[in-house]
Amino acid sequence: MPKIITTTQLQQNIGQIDDYAQEGPVIVTNYGKANLVIFPYFEGSDEAIEDYWENYEMWQNRKVLEERYKKSIESGPSDLAF
Repeated sequence: MPKIITTTQLQQNIGQIDDYAQEGPVIVTNYGKANLVIFPYFEGSDEAIEDYWENYEMWQNRKVLEERYKKSIESGPSDLAF
């Protein structure tokens, strides 16, 4: 179960947050809205972080991406054969 803290708690208790993050995710809220998540780092997690970041960017830009590929979706499957 993630621990939920405020931005103020993060600023005031950064040392304790490190301890919490070793046990599970820490969700940081700002004015009641989730703002970021803190996970512990482990050797080899770089690829997972890169994948997460790519998903985050696509989510942030989803409307632009949906508009860009709308014609392709509407045209249906391609008849390209190999």
